Amino acid sequence: MGMIDLSKWYRAAERPVSKWPSMTLGEITGAIICFCLALLLSRVGFFTRPWEDLILSARFFGRGMIKYQEPVIVKIDEESLQAIGSWPWPRSIYADALYQLSQEEPAVVGLDLLFQEPDPENDFILAKALEEVKMPVVLGIELELEFVKRFWSNRLQVWGEKPALFPQADKGYLNLVQDADGRIRKWPLNVETTRFAFTERVYQLATVESPPAVGDGLIDFAGGADSFPSISFSKLIRGEYPEGFFRGKIVLVGVTASAMDRHDIAVQALGSVPGVYIHAYLIRNLLGQSWLRTLPDWLYTLILLGISLGWTAFLRKRVGRFLYLATFGMSVFAVILGVIVGFAGYVIQIVPLLGLFISELIFLLARTYRIELAERRSLRILFSKHVSPEILGEILKRRNEIKTGGERRFVTVVFADVRDFTRFAEEHEPEQVLFRINQLLGRMTAIILRNGGLVNRFLGDGLMAVFGFPVWKEEMFANAFAACREMLSAEETLAGKENGVGDRVGVRIGDGVGVGIAWGIVIAGIVGNQERQEYTVMGAPVNLA
Repeated sequence: MGMIDLSKWYRAAERPVSKWPSMTLGEITGAIICFCLALLLSRVGFFTRPWEDLILSARFFGRGMIKYQEPVIVKIDEESLQAIGSWPWPRSIYADALYQLSQEEPAVVGLDLLFQEPDPENDFILAKALEEVKMPVVLGIELELEFVKRFWSNRLQVWGEKPALFPQADKGYLNLVQDADGRIRKWPLNVETTRFAFTERVYQLATVESPPAVGDGLIDFAGGADSFPSISFSKLIRGEYPEGFFRGKIVLVGVTASAMDRHDIAVQALGSVPGVYIHAYLIRNLLGQSWLRTLPDWLYTLILLGISLGWTAFLRKRVGRFLYLATFGMSVFAVILGVIVGFAGYVIQIVPLLGLFISELIFLLARTYRIELAERRSLRILFSKHVSPEILGEILKRRNEIKTGGERRFVTVVFADVRDFTRFAEEHEPEQVLFRINQLLGRMTAIILRNGGLVNRFLGDGLMAVFGFPVWKEEMFANAFAACREMLSAEETLAGKENGVGDRVGVRIGDGVGVGIAWGIVIAGIVGNQERQEYTVMGAPVNLA
């Protein structure tokens, strides 16, 4: 007996963590789990590579037509193979090309070729040319590389250099590193070796400056193959080029014939690109410092963690459609921001951010669903014995409108009790008194519930009921008066019925049922302390009724 007990419901509410009062421990845990998932996505190339390719392609198409002055590419193409002969050529051919270039006085010449097998009849001719030409010449070598797995990712391990001829010449390694999908998008200059990369050494000799540290940057493929000035190797040998074509410029000599030294790159619109063109892109990146920078791992980790916690704190009180709209809006904003930052020369991995937003949406939806289930269960337990099933259904639908912390509501309050109950209790046995009063209260409760009221309290030989709360009904007054009329005759309809053990009870309880009714503004909410809390109404209508 007594008022509606909301203690379990109230204590089931999540209590804030004292160290971070704005978020609960469950919310912080969920945010950290989502952060770990996003961090994992940022370390998996399958998810990061598409975004890198998108940025590189966007920069490629966004630049339009570009014409570079250098490096000049001397192409060993189909025309040259047809004019000079089948591959490989005698080393004397390259010596002739170096002597021809020396007359133009280029800044530096890079031979994007590997001289690993001896040519006894011609090696000394090329060696002599390397000593006699005026400009610096850089030859290519090949490193022995192996991918070594290091927790999150694979790193390149250098095991030495493959044998190469002409030890007196300047050299740089030509290795181009492919990602797991077979495409080239990252710089090959961050391997642990004392040897300069081919393009680094060419840049150093051309500018007399140390090459900038690139680290894990991405190659900026700006412009197509026709953006670089080029000439067929056979025309170089014949001297068929404008005067000053090579003067003071970087010159790269490499194979461009189809099916020879071709590589797939991130910008698929360029197709398979000859290695010499990739080195030309690398040199342009060094000259213009235009490679795409990536954020340090520690900084990106902190950004993900901050966004995860902040986004959870922002959305923790939001529900329903707002969650979907906010997630969609932030995802679109992140993509647009990532593209803008990409055009500015930086790559921020957006796919892990999208994964973070989606995982937090799922977490918050699951959390909201769990809380709603708990609230529905608690409300059902609280009100199922005090209101009709129809009213209970309305309460569950409008549970967000019920403010347990206190609110003002316009209601009708009804008190009903047995008149002269004390005399009846003194004249009859306790078992008979309880049986008869329970019969009567049960009958009056059924009447109140049938008329859409809430049985708020049982007061010994009487009860208190509220109409128009927790769910407002336009017919509140009609229902309340109808319930009062039925309760006034409730005791008479029970007189003469069996007492449950076969005996007839032919006496009335006291002097009949008395009913009091009043309406007005009341305060509704939870009263009590942590040990005992109840939901009730208070105010002038309660006292008047």
